[in-house]
Amino acid sequence: MYDIVIGRSEADKQKYGTAGTILLGKQYVTMGRQTSLASPVYLDIASSHVIFVCGKRGSGKCLEGDTLITLHDGSIKPIRELYPDDHDILALDTSLKLNIARKEGFYQRHAPKLFHIYLRTGKELKLTPEHPLLTVNGWKPVQELPVGSRIATPRVIPIFGEEDLSEDKVKLLAYLLAEGHLSNKFVLFSNMDEQIIDDFKNAVRSFDAQLEVKQHSKPGCFRVVNLVQKRKIKIPSKRNILGQFCSGPIFEDTRRSIRKWFDDIHLYWKLSKEKFIPGLVFKLPKAKLALFLNRLFSCDGSIYCRDSYWQVSYASASAEMIKQVQHLLLRFEIVSRVREKHWKQFTHYEIEIDSENVSRFLQNIGFFGKKEERQARSLREGISIRRNPNKDTIPQEIWDTYRPSNWAEIGRKMGYSTPKALRSSIAYAPSRQKLLQIATLDGQEQLQMLASSDIYWDEIVQIKELDGDFLVYDITVPNHHNFVANDILVHNSYSMGAIAEGMTDISPEIRDNLSFILLDTMGIYWTMKYPNKEDEDSLKAWGFKPKALNVRIFTPVMYHQKYKDEGIPTDFPFSINPSDLDPEDWQLTFDISPNHPMGVLLERVIYQLKSEGKPFSISDIIKEAQKDMKTDQATKDAVENRFLSAKTWGVFADHGEGTPLGQLAAAGQVSVLDVSCYATMPNGWKIKHVIVGIISKALFIQRMSARKKEEYDEVHAAIHYFSDEGKQKKLPMPLVWLVLDEAHEFLPNEGKNPATQPLITIMREGRQPGISLILASQQPGKIHTDVMTQSDTVLSHRVTAKLDVDALGMLMQSYMREGLTTHIDGLPRLKGAAVLFDDTNERLYSIQVRPRFTWHGGSAPVAITKPREKL
Repeated sequence: MYDIVIGRSEADKQKYGTAGTILLGKQYVTMGRQTSLASPVYLDIASSHVIFVCGKRGSGKCLEGDTLITLHDGSIKPIRELYPDDHDILALDTSLKLNIARKEGFYQRHAPKLFHIYLRTGKELKLTPEHPLLTVNGWKPVQELPVGSRIATPRVIPIFGEEDLSEDKVKLLAYLLAEGHLSNKFVLFSNMDEQIIDDFKNAVRSFDAQLEVKQHSKPGCFRVVNLVQKRKIKIPSKRNILGQFCSGPIFEDTRRSIRKWFDDIHLYWKLSKEKFIPGLVFKLPKAKLALFLNRLFSCDGSIYCRDSYWQVSYASASAEMIKQVQHLLLRFEIVSRVREKHWKQFTHYEIEIDSENVSRFLQNIGFFGKKEERQARSLREGISIRRNPNKDTIPQEIWDTYRPSNWAEIGRKMGYSTPKALRSSIAYAPSRQKLLQIATLDGQEQLQMLASSDIYWDEIVQIKELDGDFLVYDITVPNHHNFVANDILVHNSYSMGAIAEGMTDISPEIRDNLSFILLDTMGIYWTMKYPNKEDEDSLKAWGFKPKALNVRIFTPVMYHQKYKDEGIPTDFPFSINPSDLDPEDWQLTFDISPNHPMGVLLERVIYQLKSEGKPFSISDIIKEAQKDMKTDQATKDAVENRFLSAKTWGVFADHGEGTPLGQLAAAGQVSVLDVSCYATMPNGWKIKHVIVGIISKALFIQRMSARKKEEYDEVHAAIHYFSDEGKQKKLPMPLVWLVLDEAHEFLPNEGKNPATQPLITIMREGRQPGISLILASQQPGKIHTDVMTQSDTVLSHRVTAKLDVDALGMLMQSYMREGLTTHIDGLPRLKGAAVLFDDTNERLYSIQVRPRFTWHGGSAPVAITKPREKL
């Protein structure tokens, strides 16, 4: 076994060994069919590098324990019961279709806060703030989604079971759930439809020939009775303690067979608001499930025409049952909406089905009895049924990423009398049909997949924040990285923190020449202050113990005291000196063109204040702008409004003095700049762009200056005989490792923001002055190409999207004999497994990243090996 040192040449390895390195993990070695961990893998941190971490890594993204997960056999289970269940689940694949997918890990933890989201269709979900939901622009943490955001939900649940149930039982379940009275030691059924009454009687007779249906107290009310007298049952004889046989007690069996069955499936004694659909229904084949819903809607459902629209509805006093029915309708690609209604002290719920979903309902499920007459009428009028596509549309944000190459040409092909009028489509959300037509005519295959996907874009209508101590859960879904939960698509669940932790294990004389700055956009690195007790067994297997790290947490000045008052870990306030921003920084932040009157004024004002050679505040900028004699008042007021808005961000120093860079880039220190407070603020990403841009620019300038002093000292030592040769000297300013997650937001492959150019400068020129970058992204296909070309080390966890795989393909070198996909697919299906590119030595390794010493954003980095014992 030998040591692997990433980023260090063979000559330097012979000279320095593993000094100035950190343990990253161990190499996977395959012999025959056996894969095992072998040589330790170290990462050089004494020299400057650009490291790119991509693919899923895991985090604190979890769901509340009652969240329902659909399994491949049709059954539904709360997520807390999925361990050690081995059923497959439902996930969205790369073609945007829902398919069966394999699940692996199961994780649980405690969370202090949950977001409870409510959707337009009546669906609900409770999840941790950082848990991503799918939008048309990609996965976004729920804490970044305002009310009105549209997220992906299934328009179809393409699963039916294979566990059959006799037709009479299917009908009886539907009839008695809808119109049954299941208490007082008898079974009642109420209905006035003669066909339904006869069908109910036949179902009872088929179920048990000794049962009969008789009128109870009034017309339309019926009771199930026995045709034979009650039987007396004798318990078989048993031996007593003396070994003698004796008869058991005699008791009278007062239960009818139908009541006994309802007892067995836990439905007897249930009031209307307590009723639920038993699990056996969810595993029925398609025909039997359609029969169940047919009889259910024939009793408690309605079909009616309102304002030329045909609609179908279903009512129930049970909140649980109404959501179950809504889910079962999705099996037939029927999207519905749940409404809550109140009358006096009573609450009941109603499902509404409209538009093309009515046609799907009538064709796949339909009605029985008197309601078939209205059904027949609606089918006759089907050609003239007005559709309402306004609900089933693609979010308007799609136009931010796609515009036809020629609107007029597409409009002409679509038959528009004024072809250019098609351009007005960007003013609203397009229907699926319209977007599909445009995409087809424009030859956009990806857009065609979106327009014909299995996604229904539901709208968030309410968000509540819940504080407390919640036990939450997550699962891992290889390849797809998502699953269906409560009929909503959610993302599932580490490497940068492991690198930062490694600083604690290197020698003090080397550590004092290094500084780590973690720019925390998600609010997860503060947990490094706490030991990873959850993975104590995993750490023990690696020869480690859980331990906390003495990280220093900086929070924007406006939030610092608030966090301290609320008990959220924070050590120091952070602020930016407004005079550190150039005119272009402000123009990018405010989305103002340099040629716009506001951009011209802004540039003139900033250069004027900088020429005075002293720090200035936002108030100074506003005063200077209002004094400008060359600009009209409306433009000056518009610029002032922009800067007044910037003041509310709570990060700019009032008197022109920001946080000194030396506090962040302290020798031997890991600093976390937590900017997650802007996650839900309007323009939150713009604020993060400004902060990252300023820090990156200042680091480069100061390290360039420090490097000149270091080189002078090196030259001086080389030509002076009595210099302190061989003695490790402390640098005037430490070498800096800048760690940035969600890197594609700061370094997009198209466009730029205030952080883009400073980061590109560091990537291209930062090694010489001693600045290293660790950039992480779960969407490598959306990141700037310089990240690919400038990275000398790449750690790739599993990626599957074609866009991301193609982007990583840029890294392919001659020393890679097999394709990237082959290497990644060959990884063990374990959390932390990754492919590691070492361009310094032109080698590629499959590795397992070591478990974290510190708490990883609240979730375990590897699969739980045993359930927690109950106290």
